[in-house]
Amino acid sequence: MNKKLIISLSIIGVVAAVAIGATYAYFNVTQTSTGNIFTAGTMDLKIDHTLETYNDVNCKTCSVEVISDTSNMVVAHNGVAINPTNAVLVSNPHPRWTADVGNANAKWIWATDPTLVEDTYNNASYTFTKTFDWYGPFEGATLNFSVGSDNSVVVYLNGVKIGENNIELGYQIPVSISFTPAQGTNELKFVVTNWDNGDHNPANNPAGLKYALTINGNCGDDYFKTNCQLWGLTDLTSQHFWMFNDVKPGDRGSNVISLHVNGNDAYVCAFVTNEQNNENGVNSDEIKAGESSTNIVGDLSQYLNLVVWEDKNGDGIYNPSGEAELYKGGFDGLNAGIAKLPIVGNGDDNLGIAWCFGTQIVDEHTGAISCDGSANLNKAQTDSLLADLNLYAVQQRNNANFTCSGLNVDKSSPKLF
Repeated sequence: MNKKLIISLSIIGVVAAVAIGATYAYFNVTQTSTGNIFTAGTMDLKIDHTLETYNDVNCKTCSVEVISDTSNMVVAHNGVAINPTNAVLVSNPHPRWTADVGNANAKWIWATDPTLVEDTYNNASYTFTKTFDWYGPFEGATLNFSVGSDNSVVVYLNGVKIGENNIELGYQIPVSISFTPAQGTNELKFVVTNWDNGDHNPANNPAGLKYALTINGNCGDDYFKTNCQLWGLTDLTSQHFWMFNDVKPGDRGSNVISLHVNGNDAYVCAFVTNEQNNENGVNSDEIKAGESSTNIVGDLSQYLNLVVWEDKNGDGIYNPSGEAELYKGGFDGLNAGIAKLPIVGNGDDNLGIAWCFGTQIVDEHTGAISCDGSANLNKAQTDSLLADLNLYAVQQRNNANFTCSGLNVDKSSPKLF
């Protein structure tokens, strides 16, 4: 009897244990972090070149031509900003549009082709913009600026009103405008209004803008001034820093190259690729100087010397006490790359470069740089040097051991941007 009771109690215990196990729950709590994300950083390098000299003569802009064409941007409608779009050519200019703006390449443009019906109502207007660069003094330059419009137009330069044509027949009688361009990048803005004359047929009440601006710096036949280039911040395409066709011993020059890094902190290097030393034939003076009559490799790069420094204020003047010297030596040495220049993200810095055809003397106390061409450099006669100057940016973070000389890039190609 006792055995049965014990067994029965055991069975009840097992059942109870199963029952308890089936309904048992832990205390718990949950914390959630939402929206976790990794985003790769960005980095972009843009270059400007606003100062160059050759034998102590400053480079300047010699000529500018700006016209109405599809490179003009439409930026507002009835005074309200819109996503910028390119202007379009008016395919069938109205027969009464006879305004002569002095440049056959200037075309009638508008925001649409043809004019929209709704833009024949309520004096509708569009705003057009176009930028141009001007570097160098304006004294001695001549400027011609003529604007035709259907109907009225107000013209602004860098946000300041410089002229208007408030007559209905702006498409026949263009307005002539005078102004002085600012150093650097300038923006022209045209606000053109199509008057509501009660005729809402676009064929009878079209709208359009036509203009031409020419600035002649009157550089004449000065090779340097007509071939040197200055520009604002941009991605490099076909720009050149040097273009000389007749250098002589003792010639010298300087450049300021501004480097602007968008995004992360970066190291920037400069180095030469695609160097070509052409002999271009051997004349008697070269032979007298020791050149072989069968030589096919030029010698000019051997006699071109440079000093490169961190030009903190971008004035083109080397200041040894506050500006680091990055390179000093022959042109050929640039193949190895100039020491890395640290630039903070969304900041800028400048490279100052002084070159010399001959012996370059740098006063390490005052920073004065001179060029001595008195040595016999006849081996370089008729020779030419062609090369690409590359500017390379790489992130700073996690890259403390980076050196320009250790660049793992194909230096036979200049397309590193």
